[in-house]
Amino acid sequence: MKRTILSLLSALAMMACPSLADTSITAYGTYWDAESSGTGAGLRLKKTFLGFGAAEVRGGYVNFDEIDVEMIPLDVSLNARLPFMISPYIGVGAGYYITNSDLPGFDNTAGYFGQIGIEITFIWIGAMAEIRYYDIEEAYFDSPAYNVGLLVKW
Repeated sequence: MKRTILSLLSALAMMACPSLADTSITAYGTYWDAESSGTGAGLRLKKTFLGFGAAEVRGGYVNFDEIDVEMIPLDVSLNARLPFMISPYIGVGAGYYITNSDLPGFDNTAGYFGQIGIEITFIWIGAMAEIRYYDIEEAYFDSPAYNVGLLVKW
């Protein structure tokens, strides 16, 4: 009887492990609503831990056409999430923002952000949508950004 119960508990624990930790990569499009709007794309690598937490690293490219500025945002963040098929999350993070412009006053800078979003996954594929608010040392870029993407997890 003891062995049967231990075997059952072991099997349940092994089935629960994939839901407690997973990794995903997301390709997303972004729209920054700064003083001059910017559009771009990026990649997100996310590692979920203990079911309710996640750590992310991101890299992207944003082009602000009106002012002829290109930005490469490099971010890290920590999120709290609900581990369901439809998974809302909230998080904070920091980043370094490399800018390229011929205009004076646009230098590489650092900043932080808050984010709220939702992921919808079905087995190994899914989609995400989120809103981030950036507070960057270069005040021109303090703004919300809207991201929508597709993800693959394993």
